[in-house]
Amino acid sequence: MGYINLNNKYHLTWGMNINRVFSLFLALVVFSSGLGIGAAAEITVQPGQSIQDALNSSVSGDEIIISPGNYADNLRITTGDITVRSASGNPEDTIVTAASPAEDVFYVEASNVTITGLGINGAGYDRAGVYLIRSNNCIIENNEFLNNALGIYLKNSTYNLILNNTAAAGKRAVNVERSNYNTISGNNVSDQRFGIYFLVSEANIASNNQVSGSADHGIVLESCSDTSLVNNTVSSNEDNGIHIVGSTNNSLTGNTADSNLVYGIYLRDSKGNNLTDNKALNNSRGIFLLRSGESELSGNEVSNNRNGILLTSAGNSSILYSTVLQNNASGISLLNSTYCNISENVLSGNTLGIDLAFSSNSTIVNNNIQEGGRGLNLQDSNYNILVNNTALKNRYGAYLLRSGWNVFSNNIASESDDHGIVLENSSNSNELSGNTADSNRAYGIYLTGSNNNDISNNKVSENSRGIYLMTSNGNALLNNTVLNNGEYAILLAYSSGNDILENEASSSNRGIHLSTSDDNTLSGNNIVSNGVSGLHMTSTSNNNTFFNNYLNNNVNADVKQGSVGNVWNTTKTKGTSITGGPYLGGNFWGKPDGTGFSQTTADSDGDGIADGEFNISNSGYADYLPLVAVSDTEQPVTPENLTDDEPEMPENETETNINTTETNTTETTISETETDTYENETA
Repeated sequence: MGYINLNNKYHLTWGMNINRVFSLFLALVVFSSGLGIGAAAEITVQPGQSIQDALNSSVSGDEIIISPGNYADNLRITTGDITVRSASGNPEDTIVTAASPAEDVFYVEASNVTITGLGINGAGYDRAGVYLIRSNNCIIENNEFLNNALGIYLKNSTYNLILNNTAAAGKRAVNVERSNYNTISGNNVSDQRFGIYFLVSEANIASNNQVSGSADHGIVLESCSDTSLVNNTVSSNEDNGIHIVGSTNNSLTGNTADSNLVYGIYLRDSKGNNLTDNKALNNSRGIFLLRSGESELSGNEVSNNRNGILLTSAGNSSILYSTVLQNNASGISLLNSTYCNISENVLSGNTLGIDLAFSSNSTIVNNNIQEGGRGLNLQDSNYNILVNNTALKNRYGAYLLRSGWNVFSNNIASESDDHGIVLENSSNSNELSGNTADSNRAYGIYLTGSNNNDISNNKVSENSRGIYLMTSNGNALLNNTVLNNGEYAILLAYSSGNDILENEASSSNRGIHLSTSDDNTLSGNNIVSNGVSGLHMTSTSNNNTFFNNYLNNNVNADVKQGSVGNVWNTTKTKGTSITGGPYLGGNFWGKPDGTGFSQTTADSDGDGIADGEFNISNSGYADYLPLVAVSDTEQPVTPENLTDDEPEMPENETETNINTTETNTTETTISETETDTYENETA
């Protein structure tokens, strides 16, 4: 500025203003450079030109626009914030093919890269159409991948978007390895070995993808966690639709697995997963969990598979609110699984509805099971709780084979083609209470070779036969209502040491029938209005005790000669009798027309016991303390119009030939993966 006279204020002020303007200009230049104003460029590549040259000359923020045509190149992107796109947006007219199949078509080691609208072909063995390595926040969108070993390969890369691409004819369409928080959505994948493959990765999302025609599995999770598979469709794959192994805490929601050759959805050695609102349709097997416990399956639809839902060695899992229809082998099955919960499911048309084999301590509650083979089926399964289930119009309502210490309560097992509830072959120490077994073609409740069960407060009506014990000992039948059954209310054959107490055995052809059965106690039962007889006892039934029962039938007792040791009254003991008297003794013997022994014999001392003994038909037995009525509750009862439609049972009749037993049924061959059931049943 030279010499300036300090007394000249004008010149001094002018010099200061020039300095300020120059400083502001420099600051603006620096600020503009920092913002990159003017730096971003669009670089157009024409056929015959090198895409790599355009990439090499680009800087962050540039956009490489590729004109329609065919290009042969292996491209390397190491500059971030770059977009590579087709000019047309149509991947069918702008195609980049690997110049060398031994290299990736696009190798990306940068973040914020977008590749869109291209056909990308020809990456060879273990090479990718697009390979993202240590790359974050990239977008691979609307491309077509053909004949690449790997379509899109992410490794050590996060927060990338793989959207709306098509991939055909390769090894893996999308391969995600050691990469987290990526989204793979809207892609159409076909004819791969594996469709979409996640390996040692977490917190990724795969949604709305279509995966079909894979030589192995559609979608795979291997050693992954916290992954979400949402609304994907996996169909017609040669192995499993969705295959999960060694993976935990994943969520599968709204996926459809249809027509896969083996499993629709398969989990192995994978715990803590949630499967919600998925569909597994028309697969060889629907949903299978192997050693994959602590999982929850809810709201799934599983139909037309061999097995519907099968859990093997998958304890502490829940199957809830699912619809399971028309599966050939089983609807819902537990094999060697404990502490599971199966609740609020609807099952129809399955060979086995809910099937437990070698499984214990599980809860089966509020399920509806219809029109299948066996509604509830337990084999070699103990300590389970089955409550409030409805089994209608199955071949069998509930079937227990070699299964004990189960609680079977408040269930409905009705309208079965054969029996309502079956306990077979050492199904011991079960509690059956509060159940309804109505309108079954054969038996309401049937025990064969099963001991020490507690059968109480059940309603067993309108069956061909009510409750049948065959070669079953030490059971307690207490306070059951057994009415309007065609042939028998309660039938024992070759069964000993049972307590038949306080039951209603009425309005059938025969009330209680003992065939070759010893040491049983019958007390407190109401046996009325039976058309043929109230009580029938064969000559081979010995040492039974029969007291404090109320009989009012045209024929109260048909007791065949030749038996020994049967007792028809207890010692006179203080206590309220079945007729309201002050003493226990024998039984009440009435007739519907009011001419029964207990109705016409005096009780001079008012102790509720008749003054004389009652001789029981021509059996040689007598009730020495027959009861009389002491209250107004006893009324004559007229039997319904029942007829004896079958000949009298022979003395040694076991009834094994009367459409009943099913020995050697539901045997299970155990493999690591599933239960195979083989039935050898009589119709």
